[in-house]
Amino acid sequence: MIDLSITSPSRRWLVPGFFVVILVLGLFIFPDYGLSMDEEISRNNGMVTLKHLALQLNPDWVAANPEFERFPIPLAEYFDRDYGVAFEVPVTFLERLLKLDDVRQQFLFRHLCTFLVCFGGIIAVYQLATRRFRDWRIGLLAAGWLVLSPRLFAESFYNDKDAVFMALFAIATNTGVRLLLRPTTSRICWHALACAITIDVRIMGVLLPMATVALLVWRGVLKEVTLFQVAKTVVVYAVLLSGLVVLFWPYLWPSPLENFLAAFEKMSSFRWTGTVLYQGEMVPATDLPWHYAPVWIGITTPILYLGAGLLGILLVVWKIVRQRWRLWSNEQQLQDVLFLGLSIGPLVAVVVLHSVLYDGWRQLYFVYPTFLLLAIRGWVAVLQWTKRRILWSRAWRSVTALSLVFVACQMIYDHPFQNVYFNMLVGPNVMERFELDYWGLGYQQDLAYIAEHDPRSTITVFCIQPTPAPLARMMLPDGQRERLTLVDRPELADYFITSYRGHPEPYPYPEIYQIRADGRRIHSVFQWRW
Repeated sequence: MIDLSITSPSRRWLVPGFFVVILVLGLFIFPDYGLSMDEEISRNNGMVTLKHLALQLNPDWVAANPEFERFPIPLAEYFDRDYGVAFEVPVTFLERLLKLDDVRQQFLFRHLCTFLVCFGGIIAVYQLATRRFRDWRIGLLAAGWLVLSPRLFAESFYNDKDAVFMALFAIATNTGVRLLLRPTTSRICWHALACAITIDVRIMGVLLPMATVALLVWRGVLKEVTLFQVAKTVVVYAVLLSGLVVLFWPYLWPSPLENFLAAFEKMSSFRWTGTVLYQGEMVPATDLPWHYAPVWIGITTPILYLGAGLLGILLVVWKIVRQRWRLWSNEQQLQDVLFLGLSIGPLVAVVVLHSVLYDGWRQLYFVYPTFLLLAIRGWVAVLQWTKRRILWSRAWRSVTALSLVFVACQMIYDHPFQNVYFNMLVGPNVMERFELDYWGLGYQQDLAYIAEHDPRSTITVFCIQPTPAPLARMMLPDGQRERLTLVDRPELADYFITSYRGHPEPYPYPEIYQIRADGRRIHSVFQWRW
């Protein structure tokens, strides 16, 4: 193994400079992204729980805040009461403290908070890679790959479910590695806190405590850590984690174990009755083929990361086989095993259990950071193999640089619709074969175009449900939103707007505007009458 460690004064400004650039970029462009399909539901979940808490702690504050009047249903009777709200409640609480009463202000603030959490996930990936490969440059490369993942980059501004969960899962993985390597009281506390918040955003986060405890116990079996220390760590961790999970999830308070199991059961047996466009056919989400998730991962991940990731997985597995199925022989291999389990385990479970998925592979985004770490493992291996062959080494570095530049240019060109990125493996006729803007981000731009080009005081617009168009209208300036009226019958409309979701075929109407990303049409505005 070639030692990649390096100490350099440049680290003092390169590392902070990288993250400052990413932070400033995010703060500059977060208003560019439209409103997505699920954001209103997520905010409602947070407001219902916040009202429930505030009525117990400060009912006068609720009475003085008219926004709470829109949420009359008690938490105990609320349909989505078992959704984790560890992200939603703090965001809605800050929103109310800042008195953000306009819809545009509220959701732009949510986009900002979503980005800041995802920014924390980028830092976690940097720390994970730097620790694993003992090289801060490799850490920056891993963080850069996460940033230059087009779909994940876009969704880090508006996907307050999957992208936030992915970032928190990465942060909890980072604290988990620290605990596995050196079990101390402070590391137990930090990992318990990170895991509790992650679980209270999405209950699938329980995978991480299970993996942490399993590997820690196995370290005890191998006598790398004393059994007494293992037992002490597991007990303290389990008690602290359980308490924090309950503390951050008000739904659990009346009956912690019963409600937790009920939430887990709902997640396990979740059923979405819609259909998805897959390989050119409309397929029920309850009857997807086993390859749905692997194919979506394969066609939406940049080729460099995909190839390096597959190589990294093979190398980790091959190392285990060569060691006669001993999982690890040093701390670096221990981390590889954890990354492998957190990347492949959930994907295998989804395939075996025939889980319901939709909207691509967004429910599995949380495996992506550890997959990237395995990809870095493969990339470093190629770098080591070519180390003594100068031309090969230069070629590999050049391929890497060109790939990253190409992805970055495509992201800039498609902005703010990086969420419809596909790599070259997707093949031809993508619009007829796969979902494009299933989040509905383009509706805001569609409505803005109509308002800017139609001077009438009242304009009627029709779009097929479900759609975020009603709230997207509220994201426009006052002068535009007031002139637009959404109607529920096409015969009443002046315009018809669509994202083609559920209807990939062309429409036989006069098209006056379309949104394109990566050369593909993803939205259209049709004029029905004047």
